[in-house]
Amino acid sequence: MPRKWMNSFTASLLLTAVSLYLYSLDLPFFRLLELKAYDVKMTARGARAVGGQRDAGPNGLGFDGEQADRKATRAEPVASGRLPGQVAIVAIDEKSLAKEGRWPWPRAVMAGLLDRIALSGAAVVGFDIFFPERETSVPIDALRRVFVENAPATVRREDLPRLLEGAADGDRRLAEAIERSQRSVLAYFVYPETDKAGSSAETMGDTHFELLDFSQYSIVQRSDSPAQPAPLRPMVAVGMSLPEFMRAANAAGFASFIPGPDGVIRWVPMALRFKDAIFPPLSLQMIQQATRLPLAARIVPYGVDQIKAGDLAVPVAENGDYLVNFYGPAYTFRHYPATDVLSGKIGAAELKDKFVLIGATAAGTHDMHTTPFGPLYPGVEVHATVIENLFQGDFLKRPEWFRVLDLAMIVGSGLALGAAALFLRALTLALVLVLFVLGYLYADYRLFARMGFWVNTVYPLFTQILVFTGLAVYRFAFEEREKRFIKQAFGQYLAPAVVERLVNNPSLLKLGGEKKVMTAFFSDVAGFSTISEKLSPERLVELLNVYLTEMTDIIVAYEGTVDKFEGDAIIAFFGAPVPRADHARRACWVSLDMQNRLTALRERWRSEGKHELFARIGLNTGPMVVGNMGSKTRMDYTMMGDSVNLASRLEGVNKQYGTYIMISEFTYEQARDFIEVRELDLIRVVGKKEPIRIYEVLGRKGEISGPMRNALPIFARGLQHYRRMEWAAAMACFEKVLEIHEKDGPALTFFQRCMLFKENPPPDGWDGIFTMTSK
Repeated sequence: MPRKWMNSFTASLLLTAVSLYLYSLDLPFFRLLELKAYDVKMTARGARAVGGQRDAGPNGLGFDGEQADRKATRAEPVASGRLPGQVAIVAIDEKSLAKEGRWPWPRAVMAGLLDRIALSGAAVVGFDIFFPERETSVPIDALRRVFVENAPATVRREDLPRLLEGAADGDRRLAEAIERSQRSVLAYFVYPETDKAGSSAETMGDTHFELLDFSQYSIVQRSDSPAQPAPLRPMVAVGMSLPEFMRAANAAGFASFIPGPDGVIRWVPMALRFKDAIFPPLSLQMIQQATRLPLAARIVPYGVDQIKAGDLAVPVAENGDYLVNFYGPAYTFRHYPATDVLSGKIGAAELKDKFVLIGATAAGTHDMHTTPFGPLYPGVEVHATVIENLFQGDFLKRPEWFRVLDLAMIVGSGLALGAAALFLRALTLALVLVLFVLGYLYADYRLFARMGFWVNTVYPLFTQILVFTGLAVYRFAFEEREKRFIKQAFGQYLAPAVVERLVNNPSLLKLGGEKKVMTAFFSDVAGFSTISEKLSPERLVELLNVYLTEMTDIIVAYEGTVDKFEGDAIIAFFGAPVPRADHARRACWVSLDMQNRLTALRERWRSEGKHELFARIGLNTGPMVVGNMGSKTRMDYTMMGDSVNLASRLEGVNKQYGTYIMISEFTYEQARDFIEVRELDLIRVVGKKEPIRIYEVLGRKGEISGPMRNALPIFARGLQHYRRMEWAAAMACFEKVLEIHEKDGPALTFFQRCMLFKENPPPDGWDGIFTMTSK
């Protein structure tokens, strides 16, 4: 293997090692890129059915808390028509605010709302709101002042405010409703730092711990130690509802989110610590209250090893975070306006046996967050998504062993591209890179969308791009110097295919050529001299450029080589510089495609009031010399020889027969299985003694029209009569052809020739060969 190839592969090894090193550093920039790639996959997957499984999958929960059957049925993406799911959201939305008044509502209203939900038979009710302050009433404050100053003598002044407050105590009514429901889970909000806490938050202390003591994980297994505690997020500051509410509730769970570095919520914490106690979130507490399954956590020195609700294992990271498997953009879940629940418009059946979340979704309620599906995503719907995930066992998977897969993909992609570079040129290697990238992105997306696996997107792609860029720079600096010289020196003189051949084989840079069998192509515009006299130079150049561009594109598409343009004439050949065994077939099909394209162009030119062009084409196949010919300072890749001259003659012979594509017998023999033709004549061209049998190309094999197909045997019989000098019989045949196709050039030519020979018979011994008298 050449040394320069080994140098390229060595460079790819080093660049792959650089990528592995960067991966080990876990740089914030690449981490953020990976998160953005994750968001793209999430949004590309689109909306999915909520509650697509009525029984949980192998990791989910049945509603009665028992393990469901083992049939894994994942929720598939859907365009519309989502299923109802297990979660219902009672939303404090714009409609409810317009009906019930601005937020916060009186506690008596919230008590009534909770009573309505409890009476509907909801499995559990979770509050994604909290009540940190006592309710104050402006009317009570005003009456307090009045009665303190002007109370009747029969009532002690100091008792009147207490009596009035007792009659209108919303806090007490809400606390009673919470206790009465026997299914309420309250939210509290925690903050990792005191200075980032809200005005309603306080530093976490023993008083708060006492209120939350009943909401810890019921089973905690720990193998960490005070000297080496697990890296769980601490509860530094906390905001919670009034003590009487907390004591009245069945349970409480934290409702805080921890956004990523870009402010996007992708993970939610499943465990927070205060001293030695571990606390679960609102979502898990709601599942626990609905299913009565114990919540368990196993803590090891490196973090959270496992979190379970009964037999349900919740996949979490070492810090206790859970990766949310979103079902779609905001409002994917069914939202019930709170005012409709209060008024009874929402029937009990809508909420029966559901996980009901009460949360604010109205603009300005400060509970909107950014998720992979964009901003303005209600926080209550994040909790709903987590509950639905856990209930259905619908998890995204990012296990620790995926790091091994990441490393394998980085190494594999880098070395594969490096190996490909040993055999491919830069452009081909770039195409391989594109295929690698597209293939990896497709496999990556399929793993995510169909199987829920999150594999690393950025580093394998970065490795491929890094290796390709490094190799490109290496080649540009060391290996491509000679090739750049050739392109710069000869690119403006030679056709691109020739330049490419010289780049691949510089030894061809010499005068001379080679003799090989090819097909020569000549075309000319009929009556171009007359057209040029009628048009201004500008219009003529414009028309000619359109024609030459359209025709050349067809030649290039069939890998033909355009030799040169001579005014309106196009000279080309097939079979060099790249050898093609089917060069005759390609030349014939190019000619047919050019005529079809000209037909369409004539329709356009006719509608635009422009001149129409007709082109005549001559083809011949045979031995000819092809190669770089010219001086030492300027060369041209061209062809020469008698076979080339014959193609040129045939192009002109078209005028004698009223045809547009004429080929020799040599071209016909090589392309006969691919084209429909009719034999025209035996002719002797100027400067040649040997006769040539000529044919008109009518179409690809099996693609000529019915009338023309009917006319062909009649024309062939007429040609036989003509060669036997049976002029009347021949004329009758050609006349029938003209009845079928009145503008048939060959039939008209032979009809007129028969009339001439009938009046002036050819000499004795006539061999049926027509001798051309001009080029």
